Amino acid sequence: MRYHGKKGSVSMGTPAVAVASLNKWTLNAATDKADVTAFGDANKQYVVGLKDLKGSLSGWFDDTEDALFAAADLDTPVELELAPVDTLATTLNWKGLAYVDASIDVPANGAISISGDFVAAGPWVRTFPVIP
Repeated sequence: MRYHGKKGSVSMGTPAVAVASLNKWTLNAATDKADVTAFGDANKQYVVGLKDLKGSLSGWFDDTEDALFAAADLDTPVELELAPVDTLATTLNWKGLAYVDASIDVPANGAISISGDFVAAGPWVRTFPVIP
């Protein structure tokens, strides 16, 4: 099944609480690859290492919501949960501990936006829906 991103969400903390006013997230789960090509090989060959899990968050500034900047102020990781669709409709999500950075963009001619980057600070799990 395909979905629209309108019901995606970002939650932080334990218990997980939705972060208000965010409207976009990305997750990159690229895996390290080491070149093991040897003389006589017909093409380059690789072996895989660990995932380098990281991503970004963005949305609109809301003066009643400080979760992104509070997480960035910590010296410890936060629990981060990313859901691409309404979590009541499916169990699809990624979650784990992350270190978070935050920034704010204040243009003179537009809406104030916030954004942040995160990197894994421990193991992450992907929960995928069970299809009967």
